[in-house]
Amino acid sequence: MFNQANLLTEFFLYPLILCSVIMFAIVIERFYSLRKSKIFPEKFLLNIEKYLKDGDIDRAKDMCVMAKTPIAKIYLTIIDNYKNSIDTIKLEVQESGKRAYLDLEKNLEGLSAIATIAPLLGLLGTVVGMIKALSAVSYRNGIANPHLLALGISEALYSTAIGLIIAIISFLFFKYFASKAFNFGITMEDIASKVISFIK
Repeated sequence: MFNQANLLTEFFLYPLILCSVIMFAIVIERFYSLRKSKIFPEKFLLNIEKYLKDGDIDRAKDMCVMAKTPIAKIYLTIIDNYKNSIDTIKLEVQESGKRAYLDLEKNLEGLSAIATIAPLLGLLGTVVGMIKALSAVSYRNGIANPHLLALGISEALYSTAIGLIIAIISFLFFKYFASKAFNFGITMEDIASKVISFIK
C-alpha cells in the first residue's frame, strides 16, 4: 500500500547519502591538511630561519618555492620584497596572507552548504512521503485505518531525521575546522611580523 510512498521517500535518501559521503570526504581531507605539522613544518621553519640569519637568501627562496605549505608562501613574499620599504612588505604580506588563509579554509564552504541543504532535502522527502501516505491510506466503510496512516508518516519522517543528523555533524565539523583555520591564521601573522622585524 505504501510502496509508492516508500519509493519516493527512498528517492530523497540518495541525495542525503551523497551529502554524507561528500561531508566525510571533506572532513578526512581537512583533518589531513590542517595538521600543525603540515601547516608549520618544524624542519622547514628551523632551516628557513637559519638561512635568513646566514643571509643565504637564494637558498631560503628555493626552499620556500619547494615547500607545499601556506607559511612558505608568507616567507616567499617577504623574501621577494625584502629590499622594499617595510610598508610595502607589510602590504604584500597582507595580500599573501589572505591567499594562504583561503588555503586553510579550503572546502569549508562545502560543509556549510551540506549543513544547509541536508535538512531541506530531508524535509522535502518527508513532505512528499506524507502526501503519498495520506493519499494511499486504506478506507474501510468510510473510516481511515489509523495504524496504516501512522506507519506511513513514521516512515516518511526518517528522511527528516537523517537530514538533520547529517546537517548537525556537518555544522559541528565546519565550526571546528573554521576555528582551527582562524587560529593558524593568527599564528602565521605572528610569524610574519617576527620575520619582517628580523630582516628590517
